[in-house]
Amino acid sequence: MLTEVTQTRQNAGEPRRRWFTDRAVDLYVWYDDGGTVLQFQICYDKGPAEKALNWNAGSGLSHRGVDDGESGIFRMKSTPILTGRTDLDLDAVRAAFASVAGTLEYDLHEFIMHKLKGSPK
Repeated sequence: MLTEVTQTRQNAGEPRRRWFTDRAVDLYVWYDDGGTVLQFQICYDKGPAEKALNWNAGSGLSHRGVDDGESGIFRMKSTPILTGRTDLDLDAVRAAFASVAGTLEYDLHEFIMHKLKGSPK
């Protein structure tokens, strides 16, 4: 189940961010000053095949691969970065999210599920 990381770093000048984590999924949510969700990111299939589904109030859904920064012989771990767009299996993302989201507050869970049911904006 997703557990909130309560000591999530907040960057000056950026929207407030919350981070929820599980061994298989990470969820990041950004809010405006009034508490409205501006953006969320679901990272799933954690490890070398990790992918990230992003929803943004302005641009809707996007889906990318994640370079976890682990590859490379004799190199120190790098910061994970989003890579090129990948094929999106929205049913798989919904299933991955639903399997760990039981502890989220109802309104946030419903908001994300609504967006994952093909309501991009």
